Amino acid sequence: MAARLATVLGVPASLLGFPGDTPSEAGSSVETEEVSWLDRRDFLALVTAATLGSNLHPELSRLGSLLPDQAEPVSRPRIGAADVDAIEAITDGFRRSDFANGGGLCRAAAIAQLHQVRQLDDAICTAEVRLRLLIATAELASMAGWMAYDVDDHDAARRLWTFALDTGRRAEDHPRSTDLTVDVLLDLAHQALHLDHPADALRLTQLASATAANRKHPASTITHGYVSSVLGWCRATLGEPEPTRRAIGQAEQIYATAEAATTPPWAWFVTDAEITAQQGHALYLLSLNHPEFAPEAVDRLGCAVEGFDASYERSRAMILPTLASAQFQAGDIDSAIATGYTAVTAITGLSSTRGYARLRVLDTVAEPFAKQPEVTELRTHIRSAPANAV
Repeated sequence: MAARLATVLGVPASLLGFPGDTPSEAGSSVETEEVSWLDRRDFLALVTAATLGSNLHPELSRLGSLLPDQAEPVSRPRIGAADVDAIEAITDGFRRSDFANGGGLCRAAAIAQLHQVRQLDDAICTAEVRLRLLIATAELASMAGWMAYDVDDHDAARRLWTFALDTGRRAEDHPRSTDLTVDVLLDLAHQALHLDHPADALRLTQLASATAANRKHPASTITHGYVSSVLGWCRATLGEPEPTRRAIGQAEQIYATAEAATTPPWAWFVTDAEITAQQGHALYLLSLNHPEFAPEAVDRLGCAVEGFDASYERSRAMILPTLASAQFQAGDIDSAIATGYTAVTAITGLSSTRGYARLRVLDTVAEPFAKQPEVTELRTHIRSAPANAV
């Protein structure tokens, strides 16, 4: 009965005096019976509570214990600005590795680093350093969440992102707290679209937009631009051409007014190529139900591919299957086949798995053209790609 009640209330077995790995009469521990964060019905309510700072959700008090892959901590009695500088530099290194190689290479290291940084909560420091530490911790958790997402560990990604939201809220007096919170919500929307849950993605994007407008400190211009871009993806996935067009146009106008002085330090990746890729991706999503948008999607995605250098190989690899799919939709079969082979090579060269979902979509989009032997060969090559991945 204790095990059943603990499961319902979400109480870890260890807090009740039971070993965490002791099987219950049903054949599994209280912890393993806990519902996956991908399946839990209250996840959006939990995200909203973490974003708004509500203490009504019982899960918020134990987020730290729910993070994946616990590690033995190294404590520090006192910290200063240089320590926070080091955390920010390490997180930036993880981000650069992710853009160049995918999230799998450094995911375990990022999570281990997060567990170490969490131990600094009790360290002695000034109020200014404390605020910076909270933002740095939230940013690191956000980055670790993205890396988990990049290798399709969606449950871990959600736990890490929710922890980042709650930590960022605790630093609401910091000027960058709003930007970070909005970015995490948009990452969750990105994941929801990847998992084919566009309605959830739209709600998360709307929450991000409301957060950007109603926090103590305003969100940066570039963050507002990203909100509009993700809104465009949501509307496109829902098959709404005019709202998609409006969102793309609004994002383009906002991005054009962004200034380096007001841009968060972690938003350096929002280059012209990235903005063009965001626009092209929205148009591609529209083309899946409205093929007339495919030629414009091809133009923008092609420009984005040319604009990404080697330091953005993951970004380039992720849009190559999308470009090939748009080329099929536009009727340019020869280009689609050539791009498809390039996409397989690029995706299998990453230390991540998220791109395989886009390859599977490419396989589906190519199916109507399967009477051509070259298309059949490409589809066979796509289906064998996971077995050849590095």
